[in-house]
Amino acid sequence: MLAVTALTLLVIVASALYRMQVYADAYGATRLRLVVATVELWLGLLFVLVGVAVVRLRADWLPRLVIGTAVLALLGLALVNPDRLIAERNVDRYLQTGRLDVDYLSGLSADAVPALVRLPEPVRVCALGQIAAELPRDGVWETNLGRERARRELASVPVPTPVDCPGTGSW
Repeated sequence: MLAVTALTLLVIVASALYRMQVYADAYGATRLRLVVATVELWLGLLFVLVGVAVVRLRADWLPRLVIGTAVLALLGLALVNPDRLIAERNVDRYLQTGRLDVDYLSGLSADAVPALVRLPEPVRVCALGQIAAELPRDGVWETNLGRERARRELASVPVPTPVDCPGTGSW
């Protein structure tokens, strides 16, 4: 009976992941959607681990593995560079569909700049204007690789002051 429950839970997780993908395809990627998808994957892994514990009739290893997988999920999120991943997905979506939430993208960190420079004018100006204006000057102790990359990209692409950006933020 527990195996049936575990399989049903995996089907629910797969359905939730699929629905999150459909939602992101329709409305664009965001930090929240990325975190939700990560948690859904983690929950699926936990259900598999619980199933293994039930089959083995031992679960003394399970708490350590749950904590370890949570830490790995958080480290994985940090390694994929979320803002750049979100910007890349949204730029690709814009190039395919012509739909983009410029207001959301302009609020991302400097890590998003390499993806946002691929946008055509005037959308690029609207997306990069706020990021460029808020990009701090780093001192010796505040050096950041993402901001350095953003400065290099912004130096190669002119970003005038955004004056003709639509008020809605969507293109």
